[in-house]
Amino acid sequence: MRQDTQSDLNLEPPSIEPLSDNMTAGQWLVHIRQSKGLTAQDIASRTNRALAQIIALEAEDYSRVGEGVLLRAIVRHYAKVVGADQDEAIRHLPLKYQAAQPTLPDAITTEHPTRGTPLKSPWIGRIWLILLALVVFGLLGYWMFVSRFLQTNEVAQKVTEPNQVQVVSQPAAPTTNTETAPPATAPATEPPMVDSDTAALNAPTVAPNAAINSGDTLTLKFKADSWVEIKDAEGKVLLSGSQIANTEQSVSGKTPLKVKIGGASQVDVTWKGAPYDLTPLIKGDVVRINELN
Repeated sequence: MRQDTQSDLNLEPPSIEPLSDNMTAGQWLVHIRQSKGLTAQDIASRTNRALAQIIALEAEDYSRVGEGVLLRAIVRHYAKVVGADQDEAIRHLPLKYQAAQPTLPDAITTEHPTRGTPLKSPWIGRIWLILLALVVFGLLGYWMFVSRFLQTNEVAQKVTEPNQVQVVSQPAAPTTNTETAPPATAPATEPPMVDSDTAALNAPTVAPNAAINSGDTLTLKFKADSWVEIKDAEGKVLLSGSQIANTEQSVSGKTPLKVKIGGASQVDVTWKGAPYDLTPLIKGDVVRINELN
């Protein structure tokens, strides 16, 4: 009985060799484990690994343990359980297992950010927004410039149009005066030669015309240079052309009158003896009245 006990005690070596840098990973780990009085089963239980993996690791049969990250993880866990330096345990592995080998996916991931960074940079989006804003503002400014230019041309045409009409229609004004003058002077120059019957017949014809002219008079006072075009119901031009500031014009004719006034904000109008407000009719400083009764 004592011999069996003695044989069991002799299973472990009586002394443990000191650690050496020339030891392989399996030798180094076994040496540390034995110095702690642990078995391979103890290591397997504490690392939650199969006993076959631990035995293969100590025998340096790495194909049964795993390669790369898995092998290094098991070695580090083994060293942690036995209280050894984990980095030192890794250094005892063959060189090809000590560090991760570069793979194709790693190379791709390192290159892609370099090529793709300009596309994902937030500055690219901001630059595009700034360029888009500049284009929009440029188009808006161009549109405003063209609109203002067209409005200026339209006003210039409206000012020059009445001036051209004035050359044709201006002689008509004296004709109107000459036609209305004889009725006023005839009774004054020849009262003795007209008998009472003739005077009675002529009086009704002159009186209504005088009443129409006096009642339907349109008076315009110009506070600044303006232009006008006034026609009677028959299309006859009563007044047309540019008008000088601080002047006054009066016309009368068959109603309804057709009136156009440029620079209307600087013109005061009196119609049938009463002020006529142009303010609601002003559009672009021009007033158009198609029927003035």
